[in-house]
Amino acid sequence: EEPVETVPDYPVNLFFTKEGYFKKITPLSLRMGGDQKLKEGDEIAQQMESTNAAELLFFSDKAQVYKLKAADFADTKASVMGEYVPARVQMDEGESAAYMAVTTDFKGYMLFVFDNGKVAKVELSAYYTKTNRRKLINAYSDKAPLAAALQISEDCDVLLTSSSGRRLLMNTALIAPKTTKSTQGVAVMNMKPRYHLDRVCTPEESGITNLARYRVRSIPAAGALLREED
Repeated sequence: EEPVETVPDYPVNLFFTKEGYFKKITPLSLRMGGDQKLKEGDEIAQQMESTNAAELLFFSDKAQVYKLKAADFADTKASVMGEYVPARVQMDEGESAAYMAVTTDFKGYMLFVFDNGKVAKVELSAYYTKTNRRKLINAYSDKAPLAAALQISEDCDVLLTSSSGRRLLMNTALIAPKTTKSTQGVAVMNMKPRYHLDRVCTPEESGITNLARYRVRSIPAAGALLREED
C-alpha cells in the first residue's frame, strides 16, 4: 500500500487579496503584530481561521479552479506581501485569481453569481478528486461573466447587489443544488439590459439594518432600491 501523506496540522490564518496574493500566518505570528503588507492599491478580500491541512480552491476569472493544500505554502508573516497565486499555480496567460474557497471535508456549496442575474449553487463535493489533480477546467459556467463567488457551509441568507443600486435578500434554499460544476444557474434578479449583478455578501457584511425590505420569498425578483435610512 502507498504510504498516506500526513500533513502537519495546526491552526493558521489565511488571507487572500483582491489582486491575488495569499498569506498563511500562524496565530502566534499574527499576535506578534505588524501591519499587513500589501501591494500598492491592493486590499484583503478574504481572511479566515483554518488549519494547515485544509484544501484551498483558487477559482480563476476563466472558469478554472486550481487546488492546493494550505500546507503547500510556507508560513509567513504580516510584513511580507505573500505569494502571488496566478504565478504559483501556473495560471494561463491573462488569467487571474477571483476567489478562494477553503475546506477540510468538501461539504457545503459554492455560489456563482453571474452578471446576467443568474446564480448557480454547486455542491462543493463536485470539486473533490481522488488524485492530486491541480487544475480543473469548467469549474463553473462560462456562458456569462462571473460577478462574484461565495462559499457557504449550508443554506443561508445572501444579499445580492445590482449596478442599478437594487438589493435582493434571499435564502439559498430557493436554488436547487447541482452536482454539475458548469450549470448555468437560475434567474434570481430581474434587471434591465444596461444593468448587471455585481456583488454577493452575507446580510451581516452588508451593514443594512432593515433587511426585511429587501427579502424575497420567490425568484426571480427585482429587489428594492437601497434607502439611505437602511
